[in-house]
This record gives sequence, C-alpha cells and structure tokens, in this order.
Amino acid sequence: MRIYFIRKTWSKAHDCRALFCALVVLQSGSAYADEAAIEAITRAAEVYGIDTISKLKQLKVEESLYRYMQGQSGHVEEGSHSLVLHRYKQQLEINFAAKSKSFKRSDENLIGNYGYHSLVTLDRRYLNGKGMKVDHCMQTYQPSTRMSWDSVAFNMEQSVDTLIIKELSDNRADVSSGGVTYIQGDVHTVLNWTINQVRKTAYIGSASGLLSRLTTKEKGKMTRYDFLGHTHNNQGLTWASQTIVSQEHKPTLHVTERVVTQSTPTFPLVLKPDGYKLSDNDTFLEFAQESVNEVAKGVFLVGQGWGFTLFVDIGTSYISAGSWQMPNDTFTWQQRLNKLDQHLGTHKPVSQFIVTHHHDDHLMGLNEVSTHGAKILLMAEHQKAVEASLEQPLTPKNSAFLHDGMMLANNQVQVFDVPSSHADHNLVVYLPKQKVVFAEDMFGSSLETGFHSPNSWPSRDVYYRAQVLNERLNELGIQAEHFVSSHHGRVLSKDEFKALVNLSCPEDSVLIKRLYVR
Repeated sequence: MRIYFIRKTWSKAHDCRALFCALVVLQSGSAYADEAAIEAITRAAEVYGIDTISKLKQLKVEESLYRYMQGQSGHVEEGSHSLVLHRYKQQLEINFAAKSKSFKRSDENLIGNYGYHSLVTLDRRYLNGKGMKVDHCMQTYQPSTRMSWDSVAFNMEQSVDTLIIKELSDNRADVSSGGVTYIQGDVHTVLNWTINQVRKTAYIGSASGLLSRLTTKEKGKMTRYDFLGHTHNNQGLTWASQTIVSQEHKPTLHVTERVVTQSTPTFPLVLKPDGYKLSDNDTFLEFAQESVNEVAKGVFLVGQGWGFTLFVDIGTSYISAGSWQMPNDTFTWQQRLNKLDQHLGTHKPVSQFIVTHHHDDHLMGLNEVSTHGAKILLMAEHQKAVEASLEQPLTPKNSAFLHDGMMLANNQVQVFDVPSSHADHNLVVYLPKQKVVFAEDMFGSSLETGFHSPNSWPSRDVYYRAQVLNERLNELGIQAEHFVSSHHGRVLSKDEFKALVNLSCPEDSVLIKRLYVR
C-alpha cells in the first residue's frame, strides 16, 4: 500500500514534496515497528525480572533433561540403528560482572547398547578470557584455547528463556518486529534479530509477556525451542520449567525440570581444582593422507582419516577385513586395494572378505568387494544385514558362513566372536603367525601417544568393549603383539593395549561428588 501511495502521489503532483511525505510515512512505519519490538521487550523484561539480573549480575541454572538421538543397535534383529536416550543433570553458573562461567553436566545412558559404564561427567570453566576442561575421572585439567564465553555451555543458554529475554533486552536496538501470530490461541508478538551470525526469532505472549517459542537459524540449520510451565520465585525471577528442543521436526532435548536463581558463590570460580594435575597435550593423528602401513610381514593396514582396511597376504591372494566408510568417502575399499598394489608394485586379488558385524557403516564397502569378486565370509546372523546392504541375495558361490573359532587359509587366519554392548556378534580376526589382532569398534586411540580419557562418550563404553576383548583373549591364551583397529591408523603394541585396558574411572558416586565440589 505504501508503494502504491508513492506511485499515485508522484504521478499526480510530480512534486518532490510528495515523495518527501511518502518517505516520512515509510520512516514512521519503521519507527512504529521498532516501538512495537521495544514495547514487547520491555514488558517481557519486567515479567522475567531482567532488571534484577542486571543489578545482581549472578545467575545459576540447574536442570534435568532427556536427550533423544539415533544410535547403532546392539542386536542384529533391530536393524542397524535404534533409539538412544541419555539423561542429563546440568548446572550453569554465570557471573556477568566477573565475566565467568561454570558449566557442569552428568550424562547417564538410559536406553542404548552400552556396557556397565553408564555415566560420564563434564566440567568446563571460563574466567578472565581463559577456558579450562576438567576431567574428574583422571583428576586432570586441560586449558582450552578454543573455548569462548559463548561456547562454554554448548549452547545451553538458548534453551533458557530467562537468558533469551536478557539477550533481547541487551540488544533491543537491533531487534525488529515481525508482526503477530497465535500460539495455543494467544496472540504473540514476533521479534527478529541476528547475533553472532545466528538469525533468531522470538514469540512473546502479547498479554503475558512470556516467551513461548524461539527459533534459531545457523548455517541453514533450524532449531526450535518451546517453553512450557513458566514459574517464578521470590527473587522476582521468571523462567520456563520445561523446554522442548527440536530439529527437523523431531525432538532432540526435553528439559523436564529447571530452577533459576540469583546466587552469590561461596567460593570464587577457579580454573584449576586443588590436587588435579595438568593432562598431557592431546596430539591427534589425523591421517589426512592415504596411507599404507605394513603392520607385520604380509599384513597391511590401508586407510585414511577414520577408516582403515586390513589386507593379509595368504600367497596368491589377500584376505581382507574392514570396509568401514561413509556415503561421501572417496578413499573406498577398492581404492585402498589399488593403493596397496601401487605401494607394493604388484597386482594381487582379494579372494575373501570377512564381515565383522551388522552396522551399516561397516557394510557400505561390500558392493565394491562383491564387484571385485571376493567371497564374502560372514556369520549366519548377519545374512539379512549383508543382503540389505548389497541389495541382492547371497549365494553359495559368492559367500560362506563363519563360526566362532574357525580357521581360514591353511590356519593363517582365525576368527572368533566377541559379543559386547556394541554388537551381539562381532568377529575378531587373529593372525597366529604374525600375532596380530584386528577388531572393529572395540579399541583404539587417535592420539600420538596415550589414550582418550575413559570419562567421555562414547569412549567410556569403548573401554568396556576392550575389557571384554581382553578377557576373551586371555581365555583363549592368545598373546598378541599388534592390535589393529578399523577406525584408527595407530597400531597399538601389547604394552599399549594393556595400558588402555587398565584405564578406568571411579564409581559413579565418586564422579558426581568430584563434579560438584569446587
């Protein structure tokens, strides 16, 4: 209508004063939109007690929540994937005056294929422009140059409506009105703003002043936050006791309980806990380039990044295992074989390929294996998963079944089944002559030296799987010298594998106590 007004006035009067008047109308309309935004923010700030926060400068948020995600199934009949459910209890303390943050979380697995290690803890601290990660399992701390004021709590602030209203109040000059909409039958003012390259839209009840919904868009990815069960305390603070976080129309987080308080810490935040030591520097082995590693005579590990394949020379051909890859990988199983041929200056076929377990990321390379002409060796339990990956039935000509303890290639290769939390059947390859153990999803390290802390997800369950494998090796009397993984280019020695197995965390109750003691 405003554009029409300009055109009509200009055509009739041909007078610049008419254009000036039209611009004034546009200007006043824009000002009105800003006034609507400021009015909505002012009302929300009063309801949420933002003036109280601004004066006292200290805020503490404690909450319990569930995290829903897709994970890999533990049993072949479930298919490759299944539901994983974690319960978080987390605490965020913000001192706006001192510019410090403390974020603590306990993470307990409730549903999923995990072993008896079901709890990990997280402790991240930020003070005077410096970040610190604290590991209460190993009782160490590690400075983090990548941690910033905004990243300490892994975006937890976005799910706390009190903090969103404070952000709006602090940036009200940059907020514009997006009109109104209805949520649950109530009129809501729509507010838009951008901060740190994240586009945000808030929906504030026109009558109540409460934030009902927030959407954020970053790098094309939309996240939605719905705020429920608003409550308040005698300090004048208001907050939503529940929040549902969703992406792609699927819930990912559900905050079931939340308490927000003004608090003055008994002790000031410190970056280094008493009695804790500095952890070793984590130097990652990225294997950015395609690599060929002769682990032992006639045994080759070929791969890049996160995926590696074993090739065992059995004379006129190879036996292979480990076809792990993702849909966008370019260094696939056949390319790994080509790389090995190029490295050795030979051209030797693969006669047999061993399938270890049913997860789809370990079956994606099978089409290349089949095209190459190698016979697929598998447990009977994995037949449906393999056929689904190949999109064709197996035949006696292109496949054969394996069983626990079976010997292959004139006793040059042995396979044995090690069921664990990760998969109900998971074959391990053992080479008696070279004393090499090859396994998928059972152990490994991406570090130049040492190992990842057991107090992390999913590493802690990997340590459980390694212990299960070690028990089976001891039961069979196997004394391996080399431990090879499909996910890690680093090959572990016997002593390194022993050190990995011996790493452990204290009881869950001890971890929790350490987490909440400053």
